[in-house]
Amino acid sequence: MGVASYKTVVRKGGTVTVMTSEAMTTNSTVANTFRITDGTKRVWARTVALTFRTAGTTVSSTAVTSTDKLFGTVVFNSSAVAAPITVAGSYIPLAIVAGGNSYSINQSAEMLDDTDFSSTNYRTRAVGLKDVSVAIGKFDSLESDFFPLINSGNSVVIDIQPGGVGSIGRGWFLVESQGRAGDVGGLEAADLSFQLDEDPNAAFKWGSS
Repeated sequence: MGVASYKTVVRKGGTVTVMTSEAMTTNSTVANTFRITDGTKRVWARTVALTFRTAGTTVSSTAVTSTDKLFGTVVFNSSAVAAPITVAGSYIPLAIVAGGNSYSINQSAEMLDDTDFSSTNYRTRAVGLKDVSVAIGKFDSLESDFFPLINSGNSVVIDIQPGGVGSIGRGWFLVESQGRAGDVGGLEAADLSFQLDEDPNAAFKWGSS
């Protein structure tokens, strides 16, 4: 059965905002993993350091195995780091892209030919660099929207949940272009295109809200 596309949610990141002593919830299925409880604060600023505390005591950075700054989780390397856990740092609020009415998202990987003389008459390949691009169509209110990001070269979080259910694709993107168009009998429209902005801590992934 198909999924109604009109329920799709397309959001963009806003201004980096400080957070302090935010509660985290234990992941019951993945050992030593915690997620920030407040669902509106799960995108963490990728350039701001995070501080985790257990029962008010700061957790050493050596106890942190990994952090997922796109979906607000941390994995510790020891069960000795136990609830209650809090996190301090900065997050990025998300807001629906005003007037959005169409989207496309494309994930790709370069196919590198590594065929050698051991071939049995078929080519072999290795996966090379990966990429993600996004395009969004929207009705245009004639506000500045994404133009300042083109001028500054700063990246922005783009968040897409196809059909409004299930997994969310979320990542950091550079604004490639914003075009405007209109005619005498219709509404002003804008077409946006984005290219992935790689980051070792947070580039792009699919996850849950």
